[in-house]
Parts: sequence; structure tokens; C-alpha cells
Amino acid sequence: TSGVPPHAVQRLLNTALPDLNHRPQKLAAYRGKVLVVNFWATWCPPCREEIPHFVAKQQSAGARGLQFIGIALDDPAQVEPFAMEMNINYPVLIGGMAETEFMRELGNPQGGLPYTLVIDREGVLRESVIGLLDAKRLEQLVEPYL
Repeated sequence: TSGVPPHAVQRLLNTALPDLNHRPQKLAAYRGKVLVVNFWATWCPPCREEIPHFVAKQQSAGARGLQFIGIALDDPAQVEPFAMEMNINYPVLIGGMAETEFMRELGNPQGGLPYTLVIDREGVLRESVIGLLDAKRLEQLVEPYL
């Protein structure tokens, strides 16, 4: 998609971000899966609206190699209770200002949230969407790669 440089995607995959237990996690650990990387925040209404669709899709397609990863550009103290309340069933990592900059390099110059990337099993960025994803659009974006 767009003009996102492949090295930016590789850098994203190799970046270690803290999970909700403060343990660094690399997205590269999920290589071989179809990754849906979602940049979001608890204060962002469309982010809150689309997360239940992600939870449902992770549940239904996880066994087929789909892996959601949420990167929260937010205060960890806000993210943890929110993730529990929403029953988020995929890794939630905490990003900071560096990840906000990174998002711009990954095809989101305005830094709008939510921002979602679909990366195929080979680590190639296939789709990038700024804004709300409903269940139907989510289906269209991920199914071709599963």
C-alpha cells in the first residue's frame, strides 16, 4: 500500500514495546501470522468502538493465523483497566512519543487515531487504514491474507 518504506515495517516488527505486565514484546515474535496492528488510545471514541470487532475477529480467526496487536498511545494506568473491561484477548503494548512518530513514517502523517495496519505472513504491509473499522470492512481487509 501507499508509499510506506519496507524498512519502516521491519523496524516496527523489531521494536520491543512493554506489555501490560511491563515486559518488552517484539512484534517479530508473531512472524508467520497475519498481523493486524492497531494504534489506539482509551480517550479516542472510534478506537473504543472498533475494539469489540477486533476481539470477535481474534476469537473467530486466531486459529487460522490471525493475530491482533494493540499499541496504545496512552497512559498505561488508563490502558490496563480499559483492556480488562473490554475483554481484550490479544496483546496490548504501550507506545510513547517515539511510536507516534513511527506511525507517521508508517503512512499516517497526521498521526490520526485509530490507525490500523495489516501485515501479511511474510512481513509485508498490505493495508493501512486511518479511522474506524467496522466488522465488515475488517473482514474485507484481513480475509484475503488468511
